[in-house]
Amino acid sequence: MIYRVFHPAPALSHIVDYYWYVCAEASEIPDEQHFYTPLIQTLVFTFSKQDEHHALPNNTFRLNQPAYLFGQGTGPRVVTSNGVDYLGVKFKPLGIAKVTGINMEHFADQIICAEDIWCNELDLLWDEMQSMPSIDGTINVLEKFLIAKHLKATISPKIDCAQNALALINQTQGNIDIKTLQEQTNTLRKTLERAFVHNLGVHPKLYARIVRFNAAKDRLDRIGREESLTAIALDCGFYDSSHFTSEFKIFSGFTPLGYLKKIDKDFILTDR
Repeated sequence: MIYRVFHPAPALSHIVDYYWYVCAEASEIPDEQHFYTPLIQTLVFTFSKQDEHHALPNNTFRLNQPAYLFGQGTGPRVVTSNGVDYLGVKFKPLGIAKVTGINMEHFADQIICAEDIWCNELDLLWDEMQSMPSIDGTINVLEKFLIAKHLKATISPKIDCAQNALALINQTQGNIDIKTLQEQTNTLRKTLERAFVHNLGVHPKLYARIVRFNAAKDRLDRIGREESLTAIALDCGFYDSSHFTSEFKIFSGFTPLGYLKKIDKDFILTDR
């Protein structure tokens, strides 16, 4: 199995978190791959003919095209495939909005064919990417495309509002209420919510819950059974262990204890 991570060029550092490349035969991955953390927005290119299925809480998708855009997820996914050979773009939370200019309102928990956004331009990009002799060259081609798309995109004037609120949510690991967000961004509640929905696809309260869940999951990943769940729950801003268990199950599909048991025996491919 091959797994590599690449940093973006400075011109894309506010749009792209990182790129990753993964290649594995069917025998190297389980029949089902579980992705417990709600997916943050990505663009994925498939370099070999594959047919895979993604099961989300309320949707099922069959992926058999060269490239797909993944909107902000709000729950876990289960993926079945016959091997992987991918180049992925892990966007910053507002990254897709910044390179496409599209309204993200109905994009949460959705996977759409990238050709639906970029039409024939995607075919040209795909051909040029495949002609490169190395993955580094492929990424250089992709970065030129993303920079060009960003410069031409018509971006919502409310995106700065969403950007400022996102920074506060991340700084507090999701432990901030909407009223405080309004006050610290000097924004009306409806304006703030519209800015989030248009540019990210979810309301700020839901996004804050996802960020808080991610912080708790990261702590479980690092500490595991060495710390009580009650201590983790309270430190991460949950009311009590019951609240922690309920929220954890919504976003991961498992209780915290069930998650720990699952990852003990799981193979996990991250960020896809």
